Amino acid sequence: MHRLEMLARRMLKQFPAVRRWEETGDVLRDALLRLLRGLETKKPESTRDFFNLAANRIRSALLDLARKHGGPQGLGTNVIRPPGDDVATPLTPDPPDAGPLPDELDRWCAFHEAVERLPVEEREVVGLHFYHGWSFVDIAALFQIDERSARRRWQRACVKLHELLHGDVPNV
Repeated sequence: MHRLEMLARRMLKQFPAVRRWEETGDVLRDALLRLLRGLETKKPESTRDFFNLAANRIRSALLDLARKHGGPQGLGTNVIRPPGDDVATPLTPDPPDAGPLPDELDRWCAFHEAVERLPVEEREVVGLHFYHGWSFVDIAALFQIDERSARRRWQRACVKLHELLHGDVPNV
């Protein structure tokens, strides 16, 4: 459970507009419900498959929350701020963040959805490196490949993401 909470916390940092309104526990609770429903129909064959499925469910929960809080009808767009306060008080102990502009939020949502469309090898490397923060040495050890192969998978994933997003990649 601790590992899933750490994963949810790390992935939540990639969604500043959601982080402003939601806490890690809320995201994790929603993702765990999704994970349990998914486990009813699909049994992971390995620990690796389980954590890939968990990361997928956390990403889905975050994308839904990003849509909920973004856009013209979202809470993030329509919050009433006191005079002189250009950023609403965040609900988490993280430092205040004005959050991305709506078009940047759309780019991030498209990015996370594009990650889901990558081939398995590239998606796993993106998941481990981008979301989990693993080094290429650790990824190579997990997949029992050399570090250069892990880096090549990352590069292929970056090229495919660039193509899937037609060059409209969010600012990192």
